[in-house]
Amino acid sequence: MSDTTLVAPPAAAVIPYLSVHDAAAAITFYVEAFGAIETLRYVGDDGRVGHAELSIGGARFNLADEYPEIDFRGPQSLGGTAVGLMLDVVDTDDVFAKAVARGATGVRPPEDQNHGHRTATVIDPFGHRWMLSQALEALTPEQLATRDPDWQVTGRRPVEPGYLTMHTADAERAERFFGELFDWQMVVGSQGEGNRHIANTAFPMGFTTPAADGQAVSVYFRVDDIEPFAARVEALGGRVLSRNTYESGGNAECEDDQGFRFDLFQPAPGY
Repeated sequence: MSDTTLVAPPAAAVIPYLSVHDAAAAITFYVEAFGAIETLRYVGDDGRVGHAELSIGGARFNLADEYPEIDFRGPQSLGGTAVGLMLDVVDTDDVFAKAVARGATGVRPPEDQNHGHRTATVIDPFGHRWMLSQALEALTPEQLATRDPDWQVTGRRPVEPGYLTMHTADAERAERFFGELFDWQMVVGSQGEGNRHIANTAFPMGFTTPAADGQAVSVYFRVDDIEPFAARVEALGGRVLSRNTYESGGNAECEDDQGFRFDLFQPAPGY
């Protein structure tokens, strides 16, 4: 078998494994519609993809072409699927539109739900059902009024890092070194030649120019709305140093009450 191999992220305990007709086309669809990152692909002598690994937001899933000879068949051959995949997204409308534009069937259009999420459902061109879910910051009075009394929604998902940048005076040199060391594949970032985005890791990372304060690494915490968190930073004794807007979304540079520098990052639709 021939293969195209990139560095694969660590395995999780349970990994969905999809059977599809035309796996190469399916990989392209998942990359373009859902922002998946392809990390591994094996292609057999007969041209079929025998195994491929992808990740979305750090979650892995695998797929392969159909192999009827070992009863490995996809939804189109079986007449449908009994399994759905839940995909957490930043913008349900954007992902739904991208998927439909690339051949998916819209089963349920985006709609705010009274359990606090904006959801939609599509059947991808290969027969798999994807349920898109965007967490809403707060329920409106109208949503609260129509909430099913048997439902109880508690808590909110903890904020986690959404991006990490390593500061370097020579991005090209860093690209050569870490490309050889870790098989990282990099592209020039949206802010110019001194920046690199690592294109084949599950966790989003990159390199950027040196920080004015000599900081080696910057951590970007992914939030759904910068302003409430920025206000909370200052209420807790920290400082908001600056606010910026990039193609990838909004950003607020902050420091905590001990001087630790970090950023709040609100992704733009589709990021």
